[in-house]
Amino acid sequence: MMDADKPPENIVIAGAGVSGLYTAWRLIESGHPAERLQVIETGDRVGGRLWSDPMRGAEALPAELGGMFFNDAQPLVFGLCSTVFKLDKAPVTPEPAFAWLRSRRLTIEQFADPDRLPYNLRPDEQGLSYMGLLMLAIDRIAPDLEHLWPADPDGTREASLEYLKALEFEGRLLADWGFWNLLARVISNEAWMALRDIISDYTLLGNWNGFDAIVSLVLEQAGHWYRLIHGYQKLPEAMARSIRDAGVTIEFGHALERVHKHPDGGVLIDVTSPRGERRIAADRLIMALPQAPIREILAASPELAQTRLAGLMTAIESIPACKIFLTFDQPWWRDVPDGPGLIEDETYGVSHTDLPMRQCYYLGVDPASGQGLVMASYGDGQAVEFWRALQPDSGRGGQLESPLGPQAMAEISRQLSEMHGIKVPLPLEGVFINWTERPFGGGWHYWMPGFRSWQIARRIITPAEDWPVHICGEAWSEAQGWTEGALQSAEELLQTVFSLPVPDFIDNTGS
Repeated sequence: MMDADKPPENIVIAGAGVSGLYTAWRLIESGHPAERLQVIETGDRVGGRLWSDPMRGAEALPAELGGMFFNDAQPLVFGLCSTVFKLDKAPVTPEPAFAWLRSRRLTIEQFADPDRLPYNLRPDEQGLSYMGLLMLAIDRIAPDLEHLWPADPDGTREASLEYLKALEFEGRLLADWGFWNLLARVISNEAWMALRDIISDYTLLGNWNGFDAIVSLVLEQAGHWYRLIHGYQKLPEAMARSIRDAGVTIEFGHALERVHKHPDGGVLIDVTSPRGERRIAADRLIMALPQAPIREILAASPELAQTRLAGLMTAIESIPACKIFLTFDQPWWRDVPDGPGLIEDETYGVSHTDLPMRQCYYLGVDPASGQGLVMASYGDGQAVEFWRALQPDSGRGGQLESPLGPQAMAEISRQLSEMHGIKVPLPLEGVFINWTERPFGGGWHYWMPGFRSWQIARRIITPAEDWPVHICGEAWSEAQGWTEGALQSAEELLQTVFSLPVPDFIDNTGS
């Protein structure tokens, strides 16, 4: 990366989330001088959508307001956590417990019982687990995938990707199909609704890019799963601590507003800070940001709007997402008949419903106080509007994270009671996180039909060949919705723009 005949570039990285911090950390590790590197962040914390809230004290199981898990088939995040920073991790298996669908309670195993499942499935769709039904649909779309990785442990991810990229369904490439459109051709609408409700996700089986949807549902699920014992936010905190120790400044409360070409080359960056608006001159700008803030910067920057970036922005969509966390004075769910029962070590119990709460995770018990932590709602799509409107400001205040208001508290308690068939006690406290609010604009992103994500993910890195402005992050990755995707996007930028070698900490063997 270093050119002995040229002074080191002055680089500004906008965004102190995972991709921005990783980019800064890798540059410092490669020898870039700290005084020539600056990180600016709109908010007052590092981590972006990795946010671990210690609701019950620093030593208790944290509420993961954003990302929760990673696996050992994700080489960048696994290597950073295990090899580089040696963060305390634990294996975890989210175990589905039961479902409350169409006002009927059933165990996950009873999904395969046509007499218990309240959906009118076709004969060829009956008698399958929900994963069996999903794989039936995928097998009808991509029949050779069952012979490739990860079904075949001797295969490779690359071979599976190449198969899916080239695969045509009814004369069209998978990438040109909407996933819902594909599913409608291979399973009944009742089966689609049954899957949507049991998975309890409004958008996963929606009409995003058919290629990327299958990659997400099959390839991204491989490996053994882990959590960071003290919170997923420990990963960005470790990277931030490392670059700070090297002398890099992270300036909080600095929002990137617009960019201009410098008359002498480079970039002029207009930033709103606690001291007012200021202009920063840089040799190179890296925007490690989600789609929503980049849209705003693009609208305010005429020169940037003349690049191919404006057209590329239509390739992805921000997905609304929210979570509700509740603490209780005791783990009431352990005594629920036909409910989740005892949550074993290294296991998170999960229940699913077609109610607006969607997914409920029984996360654990604080050994010191005996209090229980529940993620009482993990919602996406239209579920976000349901919960946002129950907040004290009816969702108009634009708060990212806030205490759960009394109306929302009463409603989540009502839905928990309906779902579990008991009167659920009132929580001690509740937290609501709405990732749709600024500056994030969504919990994650999806590629839209008709776009080749594997091509655009590389084009977006440098939207104008003659201008040193670059973009990376989860939104623009080939593993959207995952921390690994944010790291992959940043790593692609580092190798493409700065010619950095593949990092030596990557280990595909797991632990």
